[in-house]
This record gives sequence, C-alpha cells and structure tokens, in this order.
Amino acid sequence: MLPLSDETYKIISKFFFKEGNKETTITHKSHPHQLTLVDAGQTYITPPPPPTFSRTTDGFIDLCNACTKPIMDTMSFYMCTYACDNFMLHEWCTRLPAELKGHPGHPQHTLLLLPKVLYKGNDVDLFRCSACMDHCNGFLYNCDKCNFNIDVSCAFTHEVKHSSHPHLLSRVRYRPIIKDYCRMCLVSFRYSETSLTCKLCAFHIHPECGLLFPKTIRHKYDKHPMTLTYGPVENHGGDYFCEVCEEEFNPNAFFYHCQECQQSIHLGCVPLDPKRKAYIYGLCREGVSRCFRNIKFGGLKTIRTSHRHSEFRLLYGTESDGPCNHYCDVLLEDFMILKCQLCEHVMHLGHIISLP
Repeated sequence: MLPLSDETYKIISKFFFKEGNKETTITHKSHPHQLTLVDAGQTYITPPPPPTFSRTTDGFIDLCNACTKPIMDTMSFYMCTYACDNFMLHEWCTRLPAELKGHPGHPQHTLLLLPKVLYKGNDVDLFRCSACMDHCNGFLYNCDKCNFNIDVSCAFTHEVKHSSHPHLLSRVRYRPIIKDYCRMCLVSFRYSETSLTCKLCAFHIHPECGLLFPKTIRHKYDKHPMTLTYGPVENHGGDYFCEVCEEEFNPNAFFYHCQECQQSIHLGCVPLDPKRKAYIYGLCREGVSRCFRNIKFGGLKTIRTSHRHSEFRLLYGTESDGPCNHYCDVLLEDFMILKCQLCEHVMHLGHIISLP
C-alpha cells in the first residue's frame, strides 16, 4: 500500500520499490537526526499532535514529510529518534531516486531531488509545483536552470491507468474551452487546474479524486468491505441514500457501496484520514482548502519578524483563531497562518513571505 492508494502503487512502485531488508535506523539528508524504522502494525507511542491538527480516523498516524500524503498504521515508516516536530517518512520515500532524467514535464534537463526548496527568504519551505500549480512543503524535484519544481506525487503520476476509465489518463494543465467537470466528484474545473485526462475521450478527473481514495474501506454500518464505486450500481432499484446521514445523494459521483447488503455511503460520511477529509471539504467549498492539499501543517519554524518572538507554527486557520493580530485584522479562517509559540500572536502567512 502506498501513500495515495493502490492505484498509485501501480504507477510509482516501478521507479523505486525494491524488496529487501529494511534498516532499523538510517540517516537521511533531509533531517539532522537518526531515523528509526516503525514496521507496519507495530505499536508505538504517537507523538502529541500540534495545535489544530486532528486525527479523526483509526489507523491514521501522520503525514509524510516527503510526499505530504497519509502514513497509515498498515505502512512501514521512519520517524525521528527524538520525535522532533513529528518528522516522518514513508519507508519507500526514503528511497526516492536522487534524480529523474527525461521527465515528461521537463525532458530537457535532469531533475534533482531536494528535501526542501532553496528560495532565499522562504523560511516556511513552500514552493509552487510546476505540474499541479498547488503550494507544497514536501520534497521536490528541481531544475535550478529553469526554476522548475515538481512535488513528489506529481513527479510519478504523469500517466495513470485508472479503474474508472478504460483508457490511459495523462496529467495535463486543464484549460477548458467549454465548462467541464470531474467525472468522479462532479465539481467543475477551474481555469488552468490540473486534470487527469483521456486523450481519446472527453473524460477528466481531478488527480486527487483519482489517486487519494482507497478502493475499499471498512465501516461499522456494514460487516463487509465497501467498494469505491464510480457510478450507478447495476440492478439497483430506487434512489440512493447514505446509510450514515440518511440523505439522498447523486450516484453519478463516486461513493462507497456494499454489493451484498446494497448499502451505500456518500463521500462526505466516509471515515477518512484528515488529509482526505480536508480535500472533500475543499470540494464542497470552492477555492478553500483545495489549494492546501499538498501541505503538512504543524511544523515549527524560526522566522524573524517585527514581532518580539521568532518561534512559529505553520497552521491552517480555523474559526477559533479569530482575526489577524499583525496588520489587517481580517479573520484567519481558511488561510495559512503563523501562530507564535510563546504568546497569543497569530497572523496571515502572506504578511511575512511572498508566496511563490
């Protein structure tokens, strides 16, 4: 099982997955301390989450600092020996190739793997991915000559064979001539948004819709595994109602279904880890958290500002954070924010750095 789903396993395993003995401890250029292996299913003490960070799903541990995708308790991973700042890497992310040659997104130059972006004055390590155009603070593949940066997930998902469609899907920057929508979530594409597109059909899906969700889940409302379903179920009579919230939903959007019990759960009620929950929340509120889907929040940063303290956490603003204390007095909800660790000072990130 890989960071996104079993769909992703087929795509990126050929690049860096190798069977073999795993080292109990390793050193990695991305972190100053030794990293300790935690095998899949191994019991360990979870470090306390930073403020506003929630663990809402059984099995979810944290986000990987390399790919910024979920680490589940079914996966092997490495964590800092001192548990500093919740630094964790999927086991396979410690073996990402150091360079990519002939990448379809930038074939003219070799791309080098970097643990963080090297922009001067960018104390929060944010970059904008040249493929999906979202901000990210994980590892990246970089061409310094062309200022080309691509996040780890985009680097290995330029072509996808997806179970929702019979043809190969290619990652493209979507520039719709006419208004079109994702065939999985039914949400319209924004201008220049990235899509996985069939070059033979008018079929497009969001990369996250296609790669972020597991094929099967377990739920207390059904004794069988529930399968990810991409449209109306054959021989299903009547309307579709979610077993959790009991509300009717559109079966043309993807949902989870048990064929034996004829029970369904729409995506908003599926027990998912916070990363996937945030994405669903962003689909429901156009333009909100979708742009933060590749960011691991909670990291402690040392940033020099006009404020008397310099230790801040990068967080996702919530209603309880109230207004910005720095300049604007605008509410912080749904923004990237910096919260001082020594007092109650909190501010928009945009006041401190110009986002790339």
